[in-house]
Amino acid sequence: MNVIKSGPHDRKYRPSQYKPYMHMLNMDGIQTPVPLSSIDKFENQNPKISVNVLYLNDRDIIPIRTSKLCNQCKFHVNLLMLTNQDKFHYTSVQYLLRLVGDRMNHQHKTYVCHYCLHPFSKEDHLKEHLSVCS
Repeated sequence: MNVIKSGPHDRKYRPSQYKPYMHMLNMDGIQTPVPLSSIDKFENQNPKISVNVLYLNDRDIIPIRTSKLCNQCKFHVNLLMLTNQDKFHYTSVQYLLRLVGDRMNHQHKTYVCHYCLHPFSKEDHLKEHLSVCS
């Protein structure tokens, strides 16, 4: 069996990998883990970043917090909220299409709406949709 060893920079799942970047975020007055109610404050304090929060409900991925700034900010982040009784944490969704793309039955490029998670086979269709969805 071949084992691929990854370096310390390949371990994106470890919180310690993000500590060197925390000084780049304005987290004043925001507790961690960040509750849903504080994400608006986070976006206000970090105007280049928009944040969506998704939730796994049974077998469906549903948006539970959608930023009004999705298509306006330089950086956009999709987070999947994982819960266990009264505890929660977020995991970063690096490839939104992989998470929701199984709804399309074709092998071509697919475009996903950040607001409602609907996949489209053509970028023009997504742009048309965004004018009514956002």
